[in-house]
Amino acid sequence: MVTIITHMHQVIEFFEKLLDTSDWPPRWYCGKWTDFHGWLFIISDLLVWSAYFAIPLIIIRYISRRHDARFFRLYFLFAGFICACGATHLFDALSFWYPAYRLGALMRLITGLISWTTVVYLIKLMPLAIKLRTSSQLEAEIQQREKAEDKFRTLLEVAPDCMVIMDGNGTVQLVNAQTEKMFGLNRETMIGKSIDQLMLSSFDRLLGIIRTSAAANTDGNTTQVDRIECFGKRAGEPEFPIEISLSPLQTEDGLLLIAAIRDVSEKKRMEKEIREANSSLEKKVQQRTEELERKNRELETFAYVASHDLQEPLRTTSAFVDLLRKRYHGQMDETADQYLDFIHQSSDRMKVLITNLLDYSRIGREKELVEVDCNELLQDVVGDLDQSIRENNAAVQCESLPTVNAYKVELKQLFQNLISNSLKFRKPGISPDIRVGALRENGHWVFSFKDNGIGINPAYHEKVFVLFQRLHKRTEYEGTGIGLANCKKIVELHGGKIWVESAQNEGCTFFFTISEIQ
Repeated sequence: MVTIITHMHQVIEFFEKLLDTSDWPPRWYCGKWTDFHGWLFIISDLLVWSAYFAIPLIIIRYISRRHDARFFRLYFLFAGFICACGATHLFDALSFWYPAYRLGALMRLITGLISWTTVVYLIKLMPLAIKLRTSSQLEAEIQQREKAEDKFRTLLEVAPDCMVIMDGNGTVQLVNAQTEKMFGLNRETMIGKSIDQLMLSSFDRLLGIIRTSAAANTDGNTTQVDRIECFGKRAGEPEFPIEISLSPLQTEDGLLLIAAIRDVSEKKRMEKEIREANSSLEKKVQQRTEELERKNRELETFAYVASHDLQEPLRTTSAFVDLLRKRYHGQMDETADQYLDFIHQSSDRMKVLITNLLDYSRIGREKELVEVDCNELLQDVVGDLDQSIRENNAAVQCESLPTVNAYKVELKQLFQNLISNSLKFRKPGISPDIRVGALRENGHWVFSFKDNGIGINPAYHEKVFVLFQRLHKRTEYEGTGIGLANCKKIVELHGGKIWVESAQNEGCTFFFTISEIQ
């Protein structure tokens, strides 16, 4: 305890006599100093002190100019350490006249504390300092960046579109040769100026589109906006249409926008020509359609009038032929009787032909769409053909058929013609087997009528639907060549199509479509 009190008393006494010089003589009186030796010591200490004080001033000056400098605390520690070391030399020089050894000792203590603080901080920074790149590595990185910039500028120059790089405020930073060519300005004039000098549309509108798209993109990635249409401008020339694609890029210096600009004058001109051509074509098609519809109406009217007006003289001719056959048959020679039979047969065929032609001309004249249950319709057709079905020992099998919106009379005639064909063109000695079905496919009902008849050669699959076309002699199969033409007209009236799949002697399957919604 006594020792501690003694030491405390010494410390207090030390600071009380910090500036007291009475305890020691000046250094000139310690030992045998010569003038040369003494002044050499003094001048050397003053030179060291002045150098030590100049170095921190240089460091502070450097830090104030380089705001990007790293390790600010280390710079200040070095500055403090050097200043403290310089102060010890200053006190050594002053001690030749002013022996303030207590103040010099305190200064040396402060210098030691600052020195070790610097050492500790250096130890902490050592791992980070080791990771710092060397000057050769930095030079290599700079060279790589310069090569990358050269490649980027080369790619920018050879790009087929105008490329403009600007900051978030729309100030142009970089352009390529295509930009100079399109807008008629040199790059020195454009760089540093607003992008608005190249466009009639305000850059604020384009930036608003970018921000709206970025806000809609919840994943936080940059959003590219393609093909914004606006108008460009050249000095002394009319405006011209352009398309701009904007790609935002976040960098250390802030937002950059890369704009690819394309002159679409030729594209717009071609689009205008195509629109005009399409409009002209639509008018021509409409006129042609109206003309065809008018001619079809005239043809149908002619066929109706002709077939209707031919019935009266045909009936008169047939009546007189019947009277001649009843009264004079067997009274004339055999040749005369044969002639009368030929006339009678031709008159009967003419009646059927005129009746069928009249039916063909009437198809679609009374257009009234109604809901038709095809199951009931088929039963009506089978009932009407019951006698013929019985005579041929035929079987008509049916799957479940749909209810459709259709022209009932015409649809019934279609069913009847297809079943009659299957009964007519049967194989000798084989009972007809007719199967009717329907499937839904792509918004349509596909009906099928399949039989086991004589079939149709694939070469005639299209020909059978042509008016008055026959594939067989009248002595083999009766008919006028109008039945399947009627079927085609009825199906087309319903907006569908009809076709046949068949091979010789392998039966036929007739398909036709009717839309679910008429």
